[in-house]
Parts: sequence; C-alpha cells; structure tokens
Amino acid sequence: MMMKRKIRDKIIGLLLLYFLVAMLAISATLTASWRLEGAAAAINEAGRERMRSYRIAYLLERQVASPEAQLQQVIEQEMRSFESGLLELSQGNPQRPLFLPKEPEVRSRMAHLTRSWQSNIKPQITKILSSRRQVEQQVALQSYRPMLENYVASINNLVSLLERSNAKSTLYLRSLQVVLMLLALAGTILMVYLFMRMVVRPVTQLREGMQRMTGADFAVRLPVDSQDELGELAIGFNRMADELQDLYATLEQRVEDKTRSIEAKNRELASLDKEMAISEQRNLLAQELHDSIAQSLAFLNIQTQLVQEDFKQAHHEEVEQGLVKIREGVQESYDHVRELLLHFRSRFSGTDLLTAIGMALEKVTEQTGIKTSLNAIGQMPLLQAKQVTQLMHIVQESLSNVRKHAHASLIDVEITWASAFEIHIRDNGVGFDVQQDPGEAHVGLRIMHERAQRIGALLIVKATVNGTHICLILPKSLTGN
Repeated sequence: MMMKRKIRDKIIGLLLLYFLVAMLAISATLTASWRLEGAAAAINEAGRERMRSYRIAYLLERQVASPEAQLQQVIEQEMRSFESGLLELSQGNPQRPLFLPKEPEVRSRMAHLTRSWQSNIKPQITKILSSRRQVEQQVALQSYRPMLENYVASINNLVSLLERSNAKSTLYLRSLQVVLMLLALAGTILMVYLFMRMVVRPVTQLREGMQRMTGADFAVRLPVDSQDELGELAIGFNRMADELQDLYATLEQRVEDKTRSIEAKNRELASLDKEMAISEQRNLLAQELHDSIAQSLAFLNIQTQLVQEDFKQAHHEEVEQGLVKIREGVQESYDHVRELLLHFRSRFSGTDLLTAIGMALEKVTEQTGIKTSLNAIGQMPLLQAKQVTQLMHIVQESLSNVRKHAHASLIDVEITWASAFEIHIRDNGVGFDVQQDPGEAHVGLRIMHERAQRIGALLIVKATVNGTHICLILPKSLTGN
C-alpha cells in the first residue's frame, strides 16, 4: 500500500528543492563575483606598488642630488607603505575584499616579489640612504636603476597573471549565469508540468465530472491517480456518483411518495394558517378595543374629576356642561366601538389603503363639513395586512382628533413613495402644545406612537397656532418593494 502524502507536502518539497538548487547556483555566482572583486582590487594594489617603486626612485634621485632630512623621512614612509602593500597582496584582505587567486603561478610570482624586495630592493635603498658620501650614493643609485626595472617588470608580470586569472573568472561567472538562466527556465517548466499534473489536471477532471453530473450523467467516474487529498476527493466523488446513481434509479417513486406527503402537510398548514388568521384577527380586535376604550375612559375620567370639583364648589352650570361632555364621550365611545367592529370584519390589503383613506376623508366631510383633499405621489408599495391596519387606525385617530379639537376648516392628506413610505396629515386648526396638553389628545398621541412602533414606523407631530402636521414614515426596508 502506497503511503499517503499530502499535496501540501509535495508542493513544499518541490519548492524547497527548487530553492536549494537556486541557492547553490546563486552562491556559486556570488563566490565568482567576490573572487573577481578581490582580484580586481589586487590588480589595483599591484599598480599602486609599481607607482610607489617609481616614486621611491624619484625621491632617491632628489635625495642624492640635494640631501634633506625631511625628504629621507618621506622615502622611509613610502618604503613602509610599499611593504604594507606587499603584505596585503600576499596575505589578502577580506574586508576590502582583496586577495590573490590560488593559482600556483600567481603565488610563486608574489613570493618572488616579496623576496626580491627583502633581499635586493630594500637593502639597496637602505645603502643609498645610509651612505655618507655623495659619490657612493650615486654609484649605488646607478646600480639600483636596473634592479628597479627588473622589479617593476616582475610586478607587471604579476598584473598580467592577475588579469588572465580575472578573465578566466569572468568567463566562469558568465558560464554560471548562463547555467542559472537555463536552470531557471528548466525549473519553471518542470514546476509548471508538475503543478499541471498534480493540481490542475485533477481539478479540471473534477470540474468536468461535476458538469457531466449536472447534466444527469451519473455514470461519470474520475480516475484515481494519486494518494493525496485530490485522490481522496476523486474517491469521494466516485462514491457520491454511485449513491446518486442508486438514488436516481428510485427517484420517481420517492418523488411520488414525497408529493403525497407534501400535499398532506400543505393541507395541515392551510388549516393551521386559517386558525392563526382567525386568532390574529381576534387578538387585533381585542387590542384595538382595549386602546379605544382606554382612550375614552381616560377622557371620561378627566371629565368626571372636573365635574366632581365643580360640584364641590357649587358651580352648577359647569357641572351641567361636564355631564353633557360625559354623555357625549360615552356616546362617542359607543359609536367608536361599533365603527371598530365594522372595520374589523373586512381586512385591508396594500392596494386598499389609498381607497380606505379616501373613504375616511369623505366621511369626515359628510359628518363635519370640513373640506378634505388627498394627493398620492408614486406607486403604492405592497404592505402587509398588519401594517395597513395600524396605518389606517393612525390616520383615523388623526382625523378624529382634528374633528374633536382642532376647529379646522381644511384637512390635507399627502401620501408619497420614494426613499420611504410617508403619510402627511395637515390641518389649519388651532393646534395644541404637544408637550403640555394633558387631555384626550395626549392619550391619543401616545396610542398613535405605540401603533407606529408596532410596525417599525416613525411618527412625528408638529403643532402650531396655525394648525397641526402629522408625519408617518415607514422605512423602505419594511415594505415589500
């Protein structure tokens, strides 16, 4: 049995191998470049040694012609610099970098230069500087000149050897660069091939298999060419195809069985929906009756307190007026409850809201003589039954407040649909103080706010001495559009 290897391990192994080979090639290139740089520095240093040799000879001629203590110190300083340069050429200096190639001929020439300096050149210079008579110095200087020419020739020979070695290193570096380019090309082609074989081809086969299976070809099977995750995926795909093929063989019978089961469930759901609709309607009716009665009782409670105070103070006329208001409030509550029951016998829909508002405005005009207008801008959105019910009751409550308290001669209703669904109700009545009014209007506004909150709407009330503006805003996200 083959050992399973994860595709991640394969890819990482290939990348590490490619990285190792690339690092070896780059290291060889860097080494060759370092050698070239060191040899170039050695050539420059050998050139400086040659120039120092000529400078020492020039200074010696001046010293012989006109001896000076300071000039002799300069010559001695140049000799020390020359010896320091020879030592650096011989031992190398990795910090610059500077070093000689390891070729035997180069090393032999460098050793010859060092010996010649120590045994011939330096002693001859010392002899010239230490001689007391000018004649002896001139004789020694004449002997020094051919020795210097031979020594400079040896330096030139060393420079030539270094240049030939540098040319070989340059050729070696270029060869390494060509090999590195070929290696990069071959490695890239190999990596592309391996990725195509290990990843792209299995994924392509899987995609083609999925496409064929989408076309109801459940006989498709994928070849298992590896023991990694893609191989396991191919095995899982083949098992899934076997199961789907078996399932498809009995699909018609299962569909028929499921159809009968779904029909039975739909009948049960229809029955439950009907029961829920009846329950919801009853709950809404109970809630609306509670709100309406609560508002009316609040008004009657206030009037009863006022009548009680007037009775204690023997204000009989005010008592009679209060009793009249209480009787009117009871009658109005009775009418309101009857109207509420009548409205709940028919449910509103998204397209009925505009018609229902228009009918409510017509009723206000018939009962009170107040002029009304209705203006709709934009197409009406699709609203839920609960939203329509609450919106309509808020409109009815607003119209009722205008009829009872505003003493208005005009009611204007505007419905707009743009970034949100908005209903604006304006009248030209006397207005009221929204913050301080403790009467029935305050209770009605609280109920209107509660209704708006139930459907996620925003209710804004602006009242001035010139009338009242009620704005009802339902966000677009809560509508069916």
